Amino acid sequence: MRRVLILLQTTAMSSKQVDESTVYLTSGAPLPKDIDVIVKSLFNDQFSVSYSKITTLCKTKGYAMADVLSDLTTVVSSMELPAGALAEILDGMSGVEYRLASGTDEAIQCAGLVGVFIQARSLMTVA
Repeated sequence: MRRVLILLQTTAMSSKQVDESTVYLTSGAPLPKDIDVIVKSLFNDQFSVSYSKITTLCKTKGYAMADVLSDLTTVVSSMELPAGALAEILDGMSGVEYRLASGTDEAIQCAGLVGVFIQARSLMTVA
């Protein structure tokens, strides 16, 4: 509760209007619409396009890859995907999260994340 109040106070002091967007911007958490863009890109775009979209979004908005992964896990877990593809995605994402926690480069792990989804897409088209 204290964290919520501090976040709202900080948002109120930094902007004139307190709404969803300003709270997300103040906290540094990825906006839901940005997560939707990332999810659509991961499931539909080619590797290079998806990689550049995600890295550009993270750099311009200042998102940490760990925060993006956390929100992606929530979104992907709520999707109805084939069991094998979902297992591949969640396993791959956990590997990326582990390597990020170990201090590896975010750009390399972003490529790994995109690769996980490319592999899962191939499982979904074969089945």
